[in-house]
Amino acid sequence: MLETRNPEIDVDALMLRLRSRVSELERGHDESLPGKTLALRNSVFINSLEAFINIADQKAQLRTQWPSHLGGPIFGSSKLRWLVLRALAFLFKDQRHVNEAFIAAFRESISLNRQLIEQVEILRKDHEILKKSVSESAAER
Repeated sequence: MLETRNPEIDVDALMLRLRSRVSELERGHDESLPGKTLALRNSVFINSLEAFINIADQKAQLRTQWPSHLGGPIFGSSKLRWLVLRALAFLFKDQRHVNEAFIAAFRESISLNRQLIEQVEILRKDHEILKKSVSESAAER
């Protein structure tokens, strides 16, 4: 919380700036965000998608070991555990193939998103250059 007794902080000016920024955001003018901030936000978004797909890829692998929390007297025999793991692998074979296809498609989607973000960034820079050029030529007239 800001202390109003601090002489270095002008609370009224700060509130005025905050209100103007909120009104800009409500009108949809998000142009004040610098390009680096948008690129960072997009990078974090893509990185989080990649983390999710890596987790999904790990979970889609064929189980070769019995989970440690599923012990007990019923599954005490290693041969019985092996048999159950084989049965589960057989039963969910099709599902694993579907999951692998979805993971591959999602990886391609992430790659495409990354390329599109780069293209948008290039177009944004070109737009800024053209805007400066137009404003300079208009100022010369």
